[in-house]
Amino acid sequence: MILVILEHDGQRLRKAALEAISRARQLSSLGPIAGVVIGENTQAVAQEAARYLPAVYAAEVGPYTPEKWAEAAHAAVQKSGARVVVASGGRQARTWTARLAYKMKAGLLEDTLQTSTDGQHIIGTRYSFLNRVTERQQAPLPVVFTAKPNTTPLAEPEGSGAVEALEVSLPGGVEVLERLSEQKKGVSLTEATVVVTGGRGLGSPEAFAGVEELAGALGAAVGATRAVVDAGWRPYGEQVGQTGKTVQPNVYIALAVSGAVQHQAGMNKSKYIVAVNKDAEAPIFKIADYGIVGDVHQVLPALIEAAKKLKD
Repeated sequence: MILVILEHDGQRLRKAALEAISRARQLSSLGPIAGVVIGENTQAVAQEAARYLPAVYAAEVGPYTPEKWAEAAHAAVQKSGARVVVASGGRQARTWTARLAYKMKAGLLEDTLQTSTDGQHIIGTRYSFLNRVTERQQAPLPVVFTAKPNTTPLAEPEGSGAVEALEVSLPGGVEVLERLSEQKKGVSLTEATVVVTGGRGLGSPEAFAGVEELAGALGAAVGATRAVVDAGWRPYGEQVGQTGKTVQPNVYIALAVSGAVQHQAGMNKSKYIVAVNKDAEAPIFKIADYGIVGDVHQVLPALIEAAKKLKD
């Protein structure tokens, strides 16, 4: 049995959940697949998940804590008899998957790009050394592994499965007193197929109006470098890089981004990279597929105009 932990926003499955389902299907030789939706008001999301999986558990545990998620996932493992658990990669997953692996006495493979099995092990590949090296790892069953976002085709519906409520004995010790959510407009950075990122070379926070306009014309997400975030120009949720988010869109447009190795770690596996920088020796040009050496304040309006023409 394979169990998929289904990431959601409280209303619908996230793109990463559909990628995790695809990964589970690739390992179907190990047995049937079930899913579990963990959180608050899970029934609607569980019903959506039943279009993709034959069996779905709905675990009502309240607001997120790593302890609750690990306990709920473990309850689903015990209920289903799963020996493989698949979850979406990312910062939140890192806070509870190790706990789950410990409870299961299982191996843990994080942020895998691809996974396969020989019947006794899960073999996974992942990036290492700032995404410059690909490692191949394996762990004997049972195994918990996470799928790096934007590396797997999205699963398609396959019918209508059954939803079952899952009773979870919640651990004590942690209580959520308040939760603040960032009000993010537009496309999610980690789910976007196109990302437009602005760097410190833009010169001011006001210059990001052009970045937002280009992103809007392309249906893209807005990203930022650490220097921009540290300066208070943009929120941390938009930071791309080693200490921010890792993205792997079809197109990554870097505007006035020098491309230090720490930033490259968060975007250098994008399918196509387009860079605009006035410094012809900027590191970003070493990994860019297309580059424009010029003043971003002159190039950006032309890019916006061209994007709008494409949209029309």
